[in-house]
Amino acid sequence: MDFSQLPDITSLLVRPNNPPRDDLEGMDYTRCVALHNYLIQYAWLAEGRPLETLDANSNFFTGSGDEDEAEACRPRLHPSLAAFLDTAIMPPFPFDNPHEYIPFSVFAWGIDGPSRLFEEDTADLQDQPVDSLVRLYAVEGGLSAVDSDGGIIYHQGLHRVASFMYLDEYDIGFPVEGSKNVWNPLETLLTNWIDLIHIGKVVASPHKEPALFGCEKVGPWEWRPYSDAQVTTCVAEWDRLCQAIAARISQPSNPPLTGTDADNSEPLVVSSVLDAALVPHPSFTRSFLTRARRPQFRYIAPGLLLPPADLAGFMAAQPFSVLPRSEYTAPPVCLFPADTGDQRPIQLTRTTSPFLQSDFYSTSTETCTPSRVSAGLYTEAVERNGLDVAEEGFRLLLPFTFNDDWDKSVGARKSDGSLVDRGRFSELFQHGYKPFGGDYYRSQRLERLLGCWRKLVERGVWSVGADGVEGTIDTFKDAESDRWEDYYIPPTW
Repeated sequence: MDFSQLPDITSLLVRPNNPPRDDLEGMDYTRCVALHNYLIQYAWLAEGRPLETLDANSNFFTGSGDEDEAEACRPRLHPSLAAFLDTAIMPPFPFDNPHEYIPFSVFAWGIDGPSRLFEEDTADLQDQPVDSLVRLYAVEGGLSAVDSDGGIIYHQGLHRVASFMYLDEYDIGFPVEGSKNVWNPLETLLTNWIDLIHIGKVVASPHKEPALFGCEKVGPWEWRPYSDAQVTTCVAEWDRLCQAIAARISQPSNPPLTGTDADNSEPLVVSSVLDAALVPHPSFTRSFLTRARRPQFRYIAPGLLLPPADLAGFMAAQPFSVLPRSEYTAPPVCLFPADTGDQRPIQLTRTTSPFLQSDFYSTSTETCTPSRVSAGLYTEAVERNGLDVAEEGFRLLLPFTFNDDWDKSVGARKSDGSLVDRGRFSELFQHGYKPFGGDYYRSQRLERLLGCWRKLVERGVWSVGADGVEGTIDTFKDAESDRWEDYYIPPTW
């Protein structure tokens, strides 16, 4: 597959120094069309089809199967949205063999047809103006997605999009007013999807080729558990966090360090210890722990220690290492255990545990996880042949819960701006609703957590002493105070 044939869309991707334009009335349709067509062309090439066989003139108004019905929609569309649908490529749907249709994203089937374009019932239920909600793309969920109730919804009043897996009266994830974390310009959503390809989290190949771990492919699109690029960026963020802490340890108020972290080539944990602990090889956890350097201090966050380097100490911090597992299992690994004084036991149950595998809560055999575990930062539990998995994810297990007082005016929040669920001990720093696509259960990326912690150190929110970050694990309770924004990670994919 020669992806060099694709146009260069670098200048069109949304970046901090290249944000969406704010001087337009409506959609920046020229930018959005270019990003949309890039994804269409990428998928076409990935299936081994010559780019010249893609009909660039097939669009919503000419290729949806009913041109009269499509044209009847035009007066109800904002001119910028109509211009997008006039020029965004829409490959004709092969009704005689729908399996040959090529979805243009791992999250979306493609531009929806005219009979399903307007979400009139949802607009009525949500008290939105008539014709305000447009199902721009059908969400992906296998071939049945063409009959799904969800979609990538374009709001013609906000000129923003959001992804909804389902749309009904019970969908509590449909805020509009004051919902800056949910609704985004279309170019922002498309940039996120393209970034997934560029970092190797999403890989495209002919749909008949099996996926790496036997998981379901969405046309040519394969969602990988993690990518090497993600390990690289996560290790780089770890280095920045350690440098920020070390710089403050070296200040006059603290004893000087003997040497620098740059002089230290010792990894956080050596491979032989990970072998004994049955950490899968290869895996995101193993790659991170063996590539990240061990700093000279002890505390990476309030009350959280570096992982023990010795075998006995590392094994003692791993309550999940004895779990039954399949060939696809990447079990949770405790990266940063709570300090001895903060190891108040946490009760795991089927309703409160962040780990989805049923074996994690069973008490029927001696080999299953104990019902009480220690606080700490754990990697995500993953079955690699599943869908929407995040081996690069984490779960911070804390020995207390958040937002137990219903009358609080402030509280710990997730990336979508919603409050952490009452009584939960593992949702701090997590996504919440995913405006760019994906189910609720996918965990936040470790890279983003390390970046958040670095900012807390650099801004002086967390104090630093000779042993590293000061404070106990109860410091995280500040997340439900008026300082909640310090413990908030803005939304991305």
